[in-house]
Amino acid sequence: MAENGTFEIIDRDGLARIGRFQTPHGVIETPGVMPVVNPNIIVLTPTEMKKLGMQSLITNSYIIRRSRDLSDRAVNEGVHSLVGFDGPIMTDSGTFQSFVYGDIEYGNADMLAFQKSIGSDICTILDIFSTPDDGYDKARAAVEETFQRTRNLPDDGTIYAGTVQGSIYPDLRRRSAMLMSRSGVKYLPIGGVVPMLESYSYSDLVTAIHAAKMKTDFSIPVHLFGGGHPMFLALSVLAGVDMFDSASYIKYARDDRILMPDRTLDLSDLEQMPGWSPIADRYTIAELKDLEREERTKALATHNLFAIFSEISEIKQRIAEQSLRRYVKAKIRSHPYLVDAYRRFLAFRDMEKYEPFSRKTPFYYSDIEERKDPIYRRLRKFCIEEIARSNDTIAIVDQHLVSPVLSMESRLVRSYEESSAIFVKNWNGIPVPIELWDTYPVQQSISSYSSDRGSLHTSLRRLFPKRLVTIIGDHAGAGLPAGRRRFDLEKVRMIARYQFSTGNSGMIFPDDCIVRTSRKTDRIRTVSRGGELIATLRASDGLLTFTLSGAKLLYNAMPGMKSRVKVSDESSAFNLQGKNVFFKFILLSDPEIIPGNDVLVINTSDNLIAVGKATASGREMRQLKRGVAVDVRSGLGQISG
Repeated sequence: MAENGTFEIIDRDGLARIGRFQTPHGVIETPGVMPVVNPNIIVLTPTEMKKLGMQSLITNSYIIRRSRDLSDRAVNEGVHSLVGFDGPIMTDSGTFQSFVYGDIEYGNADMLAFQKSIGSDICTILDIFSTPDDGYDKARAAVEETFQRTRNLPDDGTIYAGTVQGSIYPDLRRRSAMLMSRSGVKYLPIGGVVPMLESYSYSDLVTAIHAAKMKTDFSIPVHLFGGGHPMFLALSVLAGVDMFDSASYIKYARDDRILMPDRTLDLSDLEQMPGWSPIADRYTIAELKDLEREERTKALATHNLFAIFSEISEIKQRIAEQSLRRYVKAKIRSHPYLVDAYRRFLAFRDMEKYEPFSRKTPFYYSDIEERKDPIYRRLRKFCIEEIARSNDTIAIVDQHLVSPVLSMESRLVRSYEESSAIFVKNWNGIPVPIELWDTYPVQQSISSYSSDRGSLHTSLRRLFPKRLVTIIGDHAGAGLPAGRRRFDLEKVRMIARYQFSTGNSGMIFPDDCIVRTSRKTDRIRTVSRGGELIATLRASDGLLTFTLSGAKLLYNAMPGMKSRVKVSDESSAFNLQGKNVFFKFILLSDPEIIPGNDVLVINTSDNLIAVGKATASGREMRQLKRGVAVDVRSGLGQISG
């Protein structure tokens, strides 16, 4: 069994991740929601909530402690017995009560000791709550004091939760997250957000999440306190939140309000109970309204909690198929402030290194906002730089000449090989060189409309005013500067430059390489040299996968730590034999490694020992402690000489 407090990523979509967090009472799978349970008033029992999808819950240790009866029972029998649940339980410390009612009668050390004494799986420090109205100095003082309360946490195996505060100030959120990540805590809630949620300040909330996430240790789950409404869950997960808690399911039920995937409704406005609701086959709307208050509250709470867990299930599915961004874009249309929040999120430019080069699903281009997708930005930046590094004529290919499959024998390819010009086509505003037309997302996309050809011509003339920009149509190649080159070889070289940000693609694929195509599709499939297979071009996304022979060429072409993962001597012997690399054995990694891309595994002497696919970014490789970091494809077996 994994050590308590360890987190392992099972699947991912950018910063969104399906993971497993180990606790003394079992594994919490993320993303997930912990229902808030008040031990004084249990409307839905944990047994009933488990049937709806609950796997962990949160209760308040301050409420328990200030009641003599509850406190005695919790100390003598344990908090799990008190609430009737044998799974993971997180306890809050009374911070919110301190904010609402003033200072509470217990200090941080007292509350932590009490939480441990009742057997809490995740014990929360008594942090200092900050509101959006707090001035900068007050919020900064709260951050510093909250951190001070983690300074003397004992290393006794307890999972401590250290809350990230900082109000609406991104720099304070970043500092708080950095300080907490360096302390002894193994769980990171983001606090002080309920006022933002209540005022629909979603943009401020997304900013706070992003600021905190980018400075956390990625091996620690991030929890958003109070953020359990279905309409905001997906965007939060996309921004990197792993866990939530929710009291809304019961609070809204008491007010005769029901949660829907995209809104909240008053029972008086409900004309039809959704068919997916667990109470749909038990009550008509009239019967529901006629129930006694207590019974109606329980029925509505059942519906509300199921709505929350159903949303989490959908989010997990979207992560697994790597379509969460598309789902979020549909969700945000339910409220204008969510649209604002999503646009704020799109403005963050530091997301690229956590996004793969391709996704499992097609790239949907529906409007100009897609241009802020990390994959779009990465492609555009590369294409512009690729065009800029040459002084050759830019030839825009008429769209009607572009077929779904670019045949190696087509007239367009022959024109390319007889010219030195840069052949580009317009893909949603990007001048994509002909060599990348089969590469994700260009070929693997669905667009709602075609960008105007003339606008691309204008933009290229603006970007490169001294370069001749021409449009080639039926007479492809006429009037272009003469040249001689191999399309198949230039294609794999450009893809290598795109994937590995290297200018030495000629060293990876020398002139004597043999490129083979598929008889059925005429697409490039393999690249060989000297009778040895170097690389294959994946049919799914048009990207390169290297063999061990190719990895040696890649190793020699790229200096330093580029695309490299250095492992300990203990791991090297196994990796040489083709065994996977685990996070805990990584000593160093290139911070620019992108999830899903090929990486070179090296030993402490910097010798190449294996090649494989990265499961995480370079930063995550240095922080995650459990699971497979590199899915090794092939090992050298032994190092010669």
